[in-house]
Amino acid sequence: MAQNHFGYKNKKDFYTFLLCWVGYFSTYVGRLNYSAVMPELQSGQVFSDSRIASISSAFFICYGVGQFISGIVGDRLDTRKMVFWGLLVSAVCNGFLYFAPAYPLFLLLWALNGFAQSLVWSPILKIASLNFDAPTRDKFGIDMSTTVPIGTLLSYALSLVTLVFLPWNYVFLTCGAFEGIVALIWLFGTKNLFRSKAEKAETAKQAPVRAAGFRETAKLMASSGALLLMIPIVIQGTLKDSVTQWVPTFFASTFGSKTTFSLALTMLLPIVNVTGAYFAKYLNRKLHNEITTSLVFFSIAAVFLLLLKFAGSKSIVLSLVSMAAVTNCMFAVNVMLITIVPLRFSKSGRVSTIGGLLNAVAYIGCGGLNLLAGMLLEAELGWSALFWMWIGIAVLAVLISLVCIPMWKRFNKAQEN
Repeated sequence: MAQNHFGYKNKKDFYTFLLCWVGYFSTYVGRLNYSAVMPELQSGQVFSDSRIASISSAFFICYGVGQFISGIVGDRLDTRKMVFWGLLVSAVCNGFLYFAPAYPLFLLLWALNGFAQSLVWSPILKIASLNFDAPTRDKFGIDMSTTVPIGTLLSYALSLVTLVFLPWNYVFLTCGAFEGIVALIWLFGTKNLFRSKAEKAETAKQAPVRAAGFRETAKLMASSGALLLMIPIVIQGTLKDSVTQWVPTFFASTFGSKTTFSLALTMLLPIVNVTGAYFAKYLNRKLHNEITTSLVFFSIAAVFLLLLKFAGSKSIVLSLVSMAAVTNCMFAVNVMLITIVPLRFSKSGRVSTIGGLLNAVAYIGCGGLNLLAGMLLEAELGWSALFWMWIGIAVLAVLISLVCIPMWKRFNKAQEN
């Protein structure tokens, strides 16, 4: 039976996973298309480097703030409608960017896109916590992580094909149309899938736990190490999204590659990154601690960032290998810290709240550091300074993870009792 449903217990569980996967996967199509056109914006002098970075940071910051809000309301509102409206508004924002070459309007629409997309992830975590048992939740979390590299791949592929035949603004029209179609698939596909009465009953049952409010949630996060873990979470978000975003620009500026060729090279990264979550799953089975597993991957990433700093500009192949290793490690960390860690709070009824909060700090922090990245690239040291920043924060993540490991171990033991 399990083989017929790709490891899920029944058809309903598999369809639940599949629709959640498709919904979240489409958000990457509607966000990384901006990364794909960044070399065009730069080479065509549409915007300066600092303005290109500020547009990107507006998305990250609004996405992060929205994650915090959606995480809290996601434990209380209709998750199905939240996901639909998030996808639909994101699609509309992408569509309007076709008509928006002016910087202020571009900035506003991309920021709104970030807020809209923030309505998707935390509600999906809540759906998993209510519809699956503990082993299935872990499988769901690992499988959901593949949305990131595959979504990245499709976003770059659609952008590449569009740029071959049409100007850069058509990229947003293409990706927005795709996301809009997925929004409709979600709306009609989930219509009779989730049992709202059961969900309401579960919500009512958990209400006394949540009534303790922010103070109790903060205590729970502090005792488990999740509060301190926010710093490594910001760092993995930066190394995952910022590195991925600046890759096409790096190849174009360092090796003189055309935008389409840079995108073709960049598309190799998500193909490699699909394996990151499964490497993390394998290692975590050995270590039995998501933070220890994350520490290992942060350490590996730091080594490859050093290689990128000292030898990357000499070889396009070495640069690609180093960046692939870094992003692969960060996808592994991402599934541990952003997906599995929040699901460990299922007993407290705070999966959406904590999941939204952790994802919020990841993107708000990434937005701030991405602004710094833009300023560093316009400074005299350029890419060298940016690489040193990435190396420094990777080492910081290793040190903080060391502190969090014993706290998380005690928390997991308490949850098992």
